[in-house]
Amino acid sequence: MMWIKHKKNKLLFCLLFLFCLVFALFLDWDNEMQIWFSRPSGFYDEAFDLKICGGYKRNCRIYYTLDGSVPDRDSYLYSKREPIHLEDASGQENVYSARTDTSMAFYQELIEKYPKDKPYYPVPAYTVPNYPVDKCNVVRAAAIDEDGNVLSTAMGVYFVGFREKKIYENIYVASVVTEPDNLFDYENGVYVTGADLDHYIKTVLEKGDNDGWTMWDANYRKSGLDSEREATVSIFDQDRVNILEENCGIRIQGELSRVYLPKSIGCYARERYSGKNEFSANLFNLQELPHKFVFFAGGNDNTFKLKDYLANTLEQELYFSTMRFIPCALFLDGEYWGMYYITESYNADYLSDHYKVKKSNVIMIKEFEVTEGAEADRGLYTETQTFISENDMRDSLNYSQACRLIDIDSYIDYYAAQIYLARNGDWPGENEAYWRTREEEDPVYGDGKWRWMLYDVNSDGFTAEHDSLEHVMKTDKMFAALFQNEEFRKKFACRILYIGNTVFSEEKVEDFLDSYVGMMKEPIMAQNRRFYNDPMEREFDENVEDIREFFRCRYDAVWDFLVEHMGAEWLSEHGIEK
Repeated sequence: MMWIKHKKNKLLFCLLFLFCLVFALFLDWDNEMQIWFSRPSGFYDEAFDLKICGGYKRNCRIYYTLDGSVPDRDSYLYSKREPIHLEDASGQENVYSARTDTSMAFYQELIEKYPKDKPYYPVPAYTVPNYPVDKCNVVRAAAIDEDGNVLSTAMGVYFVGFREKKIYENIYVASVVTEPDNLFDYENGVYVTGADLDHYIKTVLEKGDNDGWTMWDANYRKSGLDSEREATVSIFDQDRVNILEENCGIRIQGELSRVYLPKSIGCYARERYSGKNEFSANLFNLQELPHKFVFFAGGNDNTFKLKDYLANTLEQELYFSTMRFIPCALFLDGEYWGMYYITESYNADYLSDHYKVKKSNVIMIKEFEVTEGAEADRGLYTETQTFISENDMRDSLNYSQACRLIDIDSYIDYYAAQIYLARNGDWPGENEAYWRTREEEDPVYGDGKWRWMLYDVNSDGFTAEHDSLEHVMKTDKMFAALFQNEEFRKKFACRILYIGNTVFSEEKVEDFLDSYVGMMKEPIMAQNRRFYNDPMEREFDENVEDIREFFRCRYDAVWDFLVEHMGAEWLSEHGIEK
């Protein structure tokens, strides 16, 4: 019996040895060099010690940084005997938020030296914060061998002691971490005036040319792939669940608004950053995952961030494209950078996701530029615009052809909504976007008709007494031509009154504004303190009350405009009543 037992033990030993041998042959020994942190990115009530785990490969050392920079052998050397102690970093000295090269508005003397003859935008009174802004801990680590090769990296963001900071209670919190030079380097940083401003001064301003300070060249006006920088984006929802932490490309977003603070930042999922071309988080509750999203700062309304949020939210039921908005506080390389919205972005992916059309078949024109499709596709819209503008739309055949070229419901809803909001100045003509499929497809929206897209509702507008209907008829030839058609006028009048009665009803507007104040007042005041050293509470309250008053008065004003331009008798004959 003892002999049998010994034989079994010997057999088990041999089998175990064989298993270990096979396991060793297939083991990825590179796992020896992988590093990770003892705690994930997130919110922590108390200070703690963070350990860097892994990196067991011989002749390998672990280095780390706490300022967002990429670790190298000049960085802190990590010792397993001395973990990294993390506590609320908010008391640390301001670094990036103390810079004064992030907006042309800081260059008051330069602006006064090169004044513009015609009126130009007032210069914001930006200041660097006179207090330590809120900060999170950014830890980046790298395992580096004796030859200087980076074998593994890790990154984490840690918000310590934020429970009592009420301004973040009801909103998302996001972090963008990138090599600081990507943003702030004189030559290549995309968030600063940098070398491009100095070059512009010498080659343009000193020669007497001047487009006004908001349009002066600067590093932050770089666009396209050349302006894209790699970053790690982390997003936490209201429950502080980390719903996204991925590498992606970032770019400064917008046109004129690039001169303001804070700036909008576009985030692009690409295989070269994360191994895939879509983000893993379903941020906007769609069937498809986003390929791009934007940290939107508010454009010209970046002090209160109300107009775009209101229009896109309340106009979602209408027959044109809108964006979803998620309120969010942003930290840039660990420092509080203001109040943003996480928004969608108009591109072929957006249109494919929302309207189930083929991305390769999409044409999109924004600000007169073909942003999806080929440059030759511009002619398709020009032909449509020319036909409608230069033909008598009172003729039923001409109007029928116009309705085959454009989705008339989308066009009417878009124009009616913008006219109701008293858009003027930079609309119509500017700040417009529209799309169609090049070839017809099976789905409803693949019919090759032009449809409209809402964006940039943050400049002039919201003036109750402004006759924006007259303004559009005088400045938009296509609208003026269509307005001559009785069927168009009737549908337009019905829809603009529906928008006033339903989309912008007193109850909906009041509920929206009350929600905005409850959720956004403290965060907006914190942002204004960050960029102006003034929370601007009085201005915030006045801005909200101005919007309330606009909607209280606007419906009556719009009705008066309809009477003036269509006639009370004509409206009555067609059953259109106030």
